Amino acid sequence: MAGFKTSARAVDMLGRQQIAGIPTAINELFKNAHDAYADRVEVDYYRSDRLFVLRDDGIGMTEQEFLDRWLTLGTASKLGAGGGLALPYRPHGKPERPLSGEKGIGRLSIAVLGPQVLALTRAERANGLHALVAAYLHWGVFELPGLHLEDIEIPVSTFPVGQFPGKDDIREMTEAFAANLHGRKGERAREILADIRAIQLDPTEIAGYLPHGPDLREDGTGTWFLISPASELLERDIDGVDHDKDRATPMEKALLGFGETMTPGHPPPVLGTAFRVHARSDLHFDDLITEDAFFTPKEMENADHRISGEFDEYGQFRGTISVYGEAHSDHIINWRDGDGKPTRCGPFRIDMGTIQGEARNSTLPLEEHARMVTKLNRMGGLYIYRDGIRILPYGDTDFDWLDIEIRRTKGAGFYFFSYRRIFGVVSISRADNGALQEKAGREGFAQNLAYRQLRSILKNFFIQVAADFFREDSPHEKFAEKRAELERLEEARRRRKKQVTTKRGNLKTELEGFFRDYDNSLPNREGSALVDRIGERLESVSTLEDPEAAAAELLDLETNARSELKELREKYSLARPRGVGLSAKLERDWGNYQRDRDTLEGKVFQPVAELIEGQVSARAREAAAHLDRRRRIQRVMEELEKDARKVTRAEKRATDEEMSRLTGEVRQAAQGSLVKMEEVLRRIWDRFARAELDGLSEEEAVAFRLALEKEIETAKEGEADYLQYIRAQLDRVNLDPESFGSLDELEAIEQKAAALEERADADLELTQLGMAMGMIQHEFNMNVKTLKDSVRDLKAWADLNDGLKGLYRNFRDSFEHLDGYLTLLDPLRGRLRRSRMELRGGEIENFLLQLFGDRCRRHESTIEATRAFRKKTVTTFPSSILPVFVNLTDNALFWLGDRQPPRTIRLDADDRGYLFSDNGRGIPERDRDAVFEQGFTRKPGGRGLGLFISRQALRGIGFTLELLDTPAGDGAQFRIAQEAQDEDDGE
Repeated sequence: MAGFKTSARAVDMLGRQQIAGIPTAINELFKNAHDAYADRVEVDYYRSDRLFVLRDDGIGMTEQEFLDRWLTLGTASKLGAGGGLALPYRPHGKPERPLSGEKGIGRLSIAVLGPQVLALTRAERANGLHALVAAYLHWGVFELPGLHLEDIEIPVSTFPVGQFPGKDDIREMTEAFAANLHGRKGERAREILADIRAIQLDPTEIAGYLPHGPDLREDGTGTWFLISPASELLERDIDGVDHDKDRATPMEKALLGFGETMTPGHPPPVLGTAFRVHARSDLHFDDLITEDAFFTPKEMENADHRISGEFDEYGQFRGTISVYGEAHSDHIINWRDGDGKPTRCGPFRIDMGTIQGEARNSTLPLEEHARMVTKLNRMGGLYIYRDGIRILPYGDTDFDWLDIEIRRTKGAGFYFFSYRRIFGVVSISRADNGALQEKAGREGFAQNLAYRQLRSILKNFFIQVAADFFREDSPHEKFAEKRAELERLEEARRRRKKQVTTKRGNLKTELEGFFRDYDNSLPNREGSALVDRIGERLESVSTLEDPEAAAAELLDLETNARSELKELREKYSLARPRGVGLSAKLERDWGNYQRDRDTLEGKVFQPVAELIEGQVSARAREAAAHLDRRRRIQRVMEELEKDARKVTRAEKRATDEEMSRLTGEVRQAAQGSLVKMEEVLRRIWDRFARAELDGLSEEEAVAFRLALEKEIETAKEGEADYLQYIRAQLDRVNLDPESFGSLDELEAIEQKAAALEERADADLELTQLGMAMGMIQHEFNMNVKTLKDSVRDLKAWADLNDGLKGLYRNFRDSFEHLDGYLTLLDPLRGRLRRSRMELRGGEIENFLLQLFGDRCRRHESTIEATRAFRKKTVTTFPSSILPVFVNLTDNALFWLGDRQPPRTIRLDADDRGYLFSDNGRGIPERDRDAVFEQGFTRKPGGRGLGLFISRQALRGIGFTLELLDTPAGDGAQFRIAQEAQDEDDGE
């Protein structure tokens, strides 16, 4: 009697050839972990040797389950699946999980990841922990012709609790598997045998360097898959080599958002995921699928427009549509193709947001809008989640399963929605939507009636939402009105920004020029030159014999001198732009300018005026000129009167011209509004006159009347709003010079906004620096031991190979130098477990000499400490005070580079605290208060954070950092003083 035989190639066809690709295979393995009640499933991929490790901490498999399920073709494989084996165990306290997969292809999809796999699994059941089960196979054997499944022996070994397989155990298993190839000929068989002999898997060693996570070495449960070498396509999918760089990589597309986390109020995911890619040095890894990399509930809440609601069993939607923050609750959208019968697809839910494509139409800030557009370009779309687990490929930007973009190309204004500007979730469940069945290769749902109804319902939904809310003639006019308002505000913002930027830029240039001239003493020299010129002219007056001629000449000379002095004053007088808020730096520079300008007035301009007055008076007396005091004062007053009238007339003329221009434009706008209204009314009366009302039904006549009424009302409201807008601006004109005008209000608001933006940017920079430092510390902690071990391993090779000795010495010296710095910086890393301790000045000196010794020698600088400094002792947190000395020393060494040796940093102490000084050029007077401000720096490429953070850190432990007064050019001196003693010994 004949019967079927199963070719080994059936495994290859059902597994590797069925699955869509590597990312889909990993997604399927994540689903397996979910169904096995795992809390975590993690992937670690090591580029250096193409090692792929997937671990979960689920319920695992016993030896018998491994044989009956994992190694049995055609079972449901999923625990508890209909027609399969019943679920033998559910961990205590965990609710039952709906199965996330079907058709039992998960284990076969592993073949896509690489040809050789080592599976490790340990189960926990009601009777306790079971032995660890290990199995090895090479998937290539299933490609060999003429081989049947019953001919292949899969080596399976067990290890009791407390034991973990090592390199020798795996070698025995690979040799046992190689026996399947005995007597097999052909190139492919030889390649497979070579692979088996070359594999070097040591689970014990691998478990030792894997990051913290699911662990089977002691009493942990779960399943591991170790694949080496992984497919060459894996890295291409990770890096997106064959794909658009502006889109998410294939791996990100498949694994981001595995659990539903984007909607506000979502339940916590039952399964945590990670996909760590370790750099080729193995010293750094990137997690590709962190939760923040996907859409977040906050982003959903901040979307320009939001939709949330339910579709019932008849496909009818009821929910909330929010347009620019205005919610329309209990909105109903009908689906008319159901013929009154319950749908096969079942009821489901939708939650989504959409972002306007252009920033000027969006309520999001510019930076946030740009970030969201980039994110949407990478992974925007409408995702499907079944029982909280994502279904592929829905949500992929390249899989527009509702033809949204096709419709948009026919008319963007009519259909509105863009697939790459929406992000959201269609939520289904096995209980309510069982007729939606996934294809075997995980390429979406089968094209049955249920899926076709789902698509039809959603296509109709998006078309109707666009009609109800987002078209120019939509019954809900909020969208068109709000968009027009946003466009108007954006245009005003851009115009204002352009004006303000120009004025700020001009003021910045003028201030820089003023400070440059002031620092170079140019006003002093010009004042002295003016006095010298006046003196020379006075000498010529003394030669005149006619007293009247001498008096007239002296008057002219004095007038010219005052005119030149006035020009000199005006040259160094700047006008602050009215109605323009200044940044913190510009405001600080303006304050410095006012102080320096007052200094010039008191020390240059006024003394020059007094010298001119004195010299003219003296020369008049010597020449016995007929120049009485009244005549001189009258001449000065006449010149001032002339100048005052000239300036006032010029300003009045400019004001009259501006008023005439504005009056003409306002009148023209008002008249234009009236003309528009008249045109609308004439057009409506024309339509009314031409209408044949007798042939209309009562309903049609009412509709005609309502349409005319609406058109009149719309035109009336539009023109009224426009004229009120103009009048509101005119009302803002305030002619009372003592009151607070609109320009002052605008300047105050703008200045406050600029300050808040600068503070937010600075805080963000601090946050990023802190995160970066935390990552660096984490990486150092994880990898310093590995580096030390590698140095020792390299020494063993160098001892046997003379050619490596030089390389070893260089590597060892460089690492010891780095390790020395790390050891030296240990006190700075102790903030999380810090305590107060005595700190002597001598210890601070040694710390600085070790840290900066090489740099001081390179730059011919010295650090000198007095006896008072070495002896002074404080009880404090070294991790807070040592970085302050580091920052001060780093700054001093940089600025000492501007002077010739000797370059000295001096450490001293007085009865108040420590003194830190250098013999550099010092800090300019106008920067003395600014040096402690966040973001202020004169150092090229500097961040302006060092002294700000230092003062804040010291303040937190009861110390102060102050800049002391020093003569110009004598360097800078700081004092670190203890203000109060905090009795708390911890944080």
